[in-house]
Amino acid sequence: MESATLPGLAAFGLGDEMDGGFGIPDRRTFLAGALGTVGLLVAGCDKPSASDVTPSPADTAPSSLETTAMPSQTTTSATSTRPRPHQPAHNQQASASTIIKRATVPILCYHQLREWKSSDSEYNRVNLICPPRYFRAHLDALIDGGWTTISPDQYLAHLTKGGRLPKKPVILSFDDGSSGQVKEGLHQLVKRRMTGVFFVMTVVLGNSGWMSTRDIKRLADAGMTIGSHTWDHHAVTDLSGRDWRIQLDQSRAALRRASGQLVEHFAYPYGIVSTKAFSHLRHAGYKTGFQLEAKKLDHHAPLYTLRRSIVVSTWSGAALLKHLAKHRP
Repeated sequence: MESATLPGLAAFGLGDEMDGGFGIPDRRTFLAGALGTVGLLVAGCDKPSASDVTPSPADTAPSSLETTAMPSQTTTSATSTRPRPHQPAHNQQASASTIIKRATVPILCYHQLREWKSSDSEYNRVNLICPPRYFRAHLDALIDGGWTTISPDQYLAHLTKGGRLPKKPVILSFDDGSSGQVKEGLHQLVKRRMTGVFFVMTVVLGNSGWMSTRDIKRLADAGMTIGSHTWDHHAVTDLSGRDWRIQLDQSRAALRRASGQLVEHFAYPYGIVSTKAFSHLRHAGYKTGFQLEAKKLDHHAPLYTLRRSIVVSTWSGAALLKHLAKHRP
């Protein structure tokens, strides 16, 4: 039996240097430190390489944890200015080319919301750790600039059925599940009647410096969307065999239990997409998958290759609005 050790939370600083900023890290230090010596058995004996795997029905079947009926997704709105998605009379989903043409809403990605520490690398300070003063300035700039936050469900309705969106829609997304996203992020979003989606890796739940299951419920009750970021942040290119069930099915089941939501949205660790993941995401019950940066949407699976961009922590409000202006159709 092969045992895979957690790739390493790196002192809660999240992923030291990355290859080009968004590739696979040069060192697998993303998930160590904060969890100590936690380990996970993720595969059976003689685990094949990720690139050679042809998933079997057993590999792609939903986990037994998913067979229990879950509460329906909360419908609480986090902003009174957010319009209800327009639902056309027909239920036919749009073609891939239509979805790609409609996929123009900018999606911003944050990680940690906390003050910098002397041990934080320059890369992490710029890309992964946003001090509260900058985060608040970003939110205020969005409001002043006339932007309205929307949920992934609203975006999905727009992409597939032409649901109406506000004039300047934007999605705020938060990766990993660090505690500052609740302490700082939730408070500031609710204060401004804004909403966001929180992509959580479930291995960290209940650990110091990370969200608890009660935090997940707090986010959901406040109208935020809960999405999955796998169990322990392995890139999907590394997965095979039983890994898929652990990383996709079981993480989703845990988040469903904690939040009461359906949990239908997924963010790829490191933003890395693999076409072999699409069928596993579909079988696990995810309706969307979010990558990073300006890679093209896959014409065969546009909903599983939706784009996001990492926010530069030190951007002023004006700089953030300038970035968004570049992404408007």
